[in-house]
Amino acid sequence: MLLNTMKTYVSLLLFAFLPAFLSAQTQPAEAAAPADFSAQPDKNGAMRFTPKCPPLPEPIAGAPKPFYTYYWEFGDGDFSFEQNPVHAYKEGAAYPAYLMATAHYDDNKKPPGYAGKQVLADAGKQDGQTVSDVFTEKYAALGMKTNRQPRAEEEIALIISYRNSTKTATDGRLHLFFNEKKFPARHFNFQNARTHFGEMNEAILSQADLPRIPDWSNLGAELSLAGDGVGPLVFVAAPAPAEDLLKKARENYRDAQSWRFTQLQPGEKRNLFVTFLSTADMLKDTSAFIHLKGILEPFDPSAPAEEFTLEIEIVGSHDPNLIAVSDNRVNYRHVGAEKLDYKVQFQNNGEGPAKKIELTISLPEGLNGRKMRPMSWYPKCPVCPKTPAPNPVSCLDTATTQSSLIFTFRNIYLPGSRQEGVSDYDSTKGFVRYRIEADREMPKLPFRSQARIVFDKNKPIYTNFSKTRFKIGLSPGLKTGYAFRPDSSGQGYFFMGGSLSPYKSWRIYPQVELLTGLKGRTVLPELVTADTIHDVMPSDVTYTDTLRQSTLSGTRGFVSLELPVLLRKNFSKFFGLGIGASARISFENGEDRLDQRDYLLLYRYDPALEKITFFKQIPAEAPPVSKVVPYSNTQTHFAFFADLTLGSVRAGPNLGLRAGGFLQRGFHPFVQASFEVKL
Repeated sequence: MLLNTMKTYVSLLLFAFLPAFLSAQTQPAEAAAPADFSAQPDKNGAMRFTPKCPPLPEPIAGAPKPFYTYYWEFGDGDFSFEQNPVHAYKEGAAYPAYLMATAHYDDNKKPPGYAGKQVLADAGKQDGQTVSDVFTEKYAALGMKTNRQPRAEEEIALIISYRNSTKTATDGRLHLFFNEKKFPARHFNFQNARTHFGEMNEAILSQADLPRIPDWSNLGAELSLAGDGVGPLVFVAAPAPAEDLLKKARENYRDAQSWRFTQLQPGEKRNLFVTFLSTADMLKDTSAFIHLKGILEPFDPSAPAEEFTLEIEIVGSHDPNLIAVSDNRVNYRHVGAEKLDYKVQFQNNGEGPAKKIELTISLPEGLNGRKMRPMSWYPKCPVCPKTPAPNPVSCLDTATTQSSLIFTFRNIYLPGSRQEGVSDYDSTKGFVRYRIEADREMPKLPFRSQARIVFDKNKPIYTNFSKTRFKIGLSPGLKTGYAFRPDSSGQGYFFMGGSLSPYKSWRIYPQVELLTGLKGRTVLPELVTADTIHDVMPSDVTYTDTLRQSTLSGTRGFVSLELPVLLRKNFSKFFGLGIGASARISFENGEDRLDQRDYLLLYRYDPALEKITFFKQIPAEAPPVSKVVPYSNTQTHFAFFADLTLGSVRAGPNLGLRAGGFLQRGFHPFVQASFEVKL
């Protein structure tokens, strides 16, 4: 009794401040007016709940009439999706009830805010009534469901149902994982959890107080597909060691929350409620499948751990007719092995049942329609036989054209949401899920699909576009070649290095390279000079000059680093062009040798001719002089160039020819011929 009193007190505190807190902290400023509701006593002491939501806008041209769906929490661990639910409480007390309404076909208006208030109720007659749950399998111990599909900057509520399927009471933990690592950004911010059975968040419990996790390593793990009816596709795992399940979940998800539960009795089921706020970054992944994972970890070794993966689609508006894809980012390097799962959902919003539903889905270039395979669908019916049956039968007909996939439900019964006597909106929904493969040579361009839905002979309804783009992917390359300057002989050198560019680009793309050039030492041409270094005044009739002859020779070599950056475009699989610029640093080295020798030049005066004439040349007495000086220098060159590539220009071996000029005291042309292998 004390425990129940404490639970009621905590719940009252939570829900007393919940509307104000959510309005201040989580609701966008431009949100619609909040919803409201009333709760009045009904027969047998139960309470009847009636929503009071803001008026819906008039439908936009060609769209169905807007309507609300409702999600209720009654404050005692039970919930409902009905419009006007009747709920009987087991004990008379004040309960924090809660309403979240969702408007469909509302032209992307912000949804009404939360409605939360205390409901004073007497203990009602149960009449065998049991707590609601979201289990998808008869004997499942764990199930999850959201009240609506997530949309950027909106709240969603998550229901987690769990139960004890063994014959003994048990304690344990309940784990929730969200924000998959395969997406660049987080999709959800955890807001709060509403517990009604004494669950405590693991963060506030001391690890020393937790019991030892039993070893279930001898149990095998199998994965089974579940959920062949209306609603999201889910995956339920057979018994497996808890640590294995938790390890795998931590590898795939960024964030987690855990709760400790106690004394879960045999056959007892409980509900725990969580509110998420969708982030603004979610908008980038609209029409993509995302997942929430729950793991039930009983401490009783006879009750093995169980996991549940909930698949939901990110939407841009609350339209029940939509198309979503399993991956909105795919790796082009593995495009030949890519298998994309698409799901088209639809809802009959008419006043009567639909007997024929035709889905025409645009087929992007590069997706192989011949390799399409239906995975699951609802209304459930067999695939139509190739030979028409003599009597009409319920079946799903599939067809493929060059530009579209066509699914036709024939002779089925799908009730309308405005049909008299229909209160379960889920029963008016259907879906087709199919898998399709990509061709190896599909264009590396973003692609999208849209579905056209026709109910009987009504006007077609068009869904959103599912968008998929390729991850950038990097293509390293190995490159070698020979470079030379046409205006200067003896200036050629070999180079080698690497390149980096996007993998198999179809549009204009950048490429960066790092090249190392090497030129061994070569002998420089000799430079011989002769200078008269002084004159000797005449002595009698003889004149003398000293001639110094210098011979300059040496060797030169260098190591260079070059960084070309360019923009390229591949016009086909075998031909590409590019333009770019480069910076090149040359580290020159070598030596200079200077040989010098002096000679005496003798002249005499010829009186008969009255002029000075050469007489003879003799070596000077001073010995020859030789001097060797080391040479080093660093030079920086900047260049512009154009680039031609032939061969397997997207990936594989290719030949390149690059021509341009260095800008250093004028324009000096250069040419590079190369061989490259792009990986």
